[in-house]
Amino acid sequence: MNKPKSKGVAPMIARPRLGESVIVRAPYFGKPTVAIVIADYGDDTDDIAVQAFPLGRDSLQIPAIPFFDTEPDASVRSAAWPA
Repeated sequence: MNKPKSKGVAPMIARPRLGESVIVRAPYFGKPTVAIVIADYGDDTDDIAVQAFPLGRDSLQIPAIPFFDTEPDASVRSAAWPA
């Protein structure tokens, strides 16, 4: 009888801590901009809440944006990754 292949463990993304800087890409901005993590929803989701500081605009809170361990490709419209 053949052994089933192990599925492996999903890679753990190092979660940003509150107050840590991240880079954010969202439809609200022309270019990626810097943001500060203001909330982390724990292990239930990869989303974080950020306070973004786009140049030439007032700061903006984004209540839920997916966090990635590296910059995702351009097809992902809303994303945050480590600065």
